[in-house]
Amino acid sequence: MAICITCEEDYSDKRLALGYHTCLICGEYEARGIIAARTHAKLCEMTPYVSGSLTQPDALFEQRPGNQDKYKAKEFVVGE
Repeated sequence: MAICITCEEDYSDKRLALGYHTCLICGEYEARGIIAARTHAKLCEMTPYVSGSLTQPDALFEQRPGNQDKYKAKEFVVGE
C-alpha cells in the first residue's frame, strides 16, 4: 500500500501507478481548491474594470458634437 504525502494514510497502489501521491480524500480537497482558484480568476477576468469615462457616463454625452445647453435635464425640487 502506498502512503499519502498529505495525511500519511494508506491508499491503493493502483492510484500511485496512475501518478497520484495523495489518497482520494486529500486529492479531492486539493482539486476543489484548484477549481475554486480557477473560477475566481475567470470571474475576475470577466468583471468589467471601471475607469475613465465609464465612471462618469454623462460626460460622454456632453462631449458630442452639436450638444447644446437647451437639452440639459431640469433638476426636480421637492414641492414644485
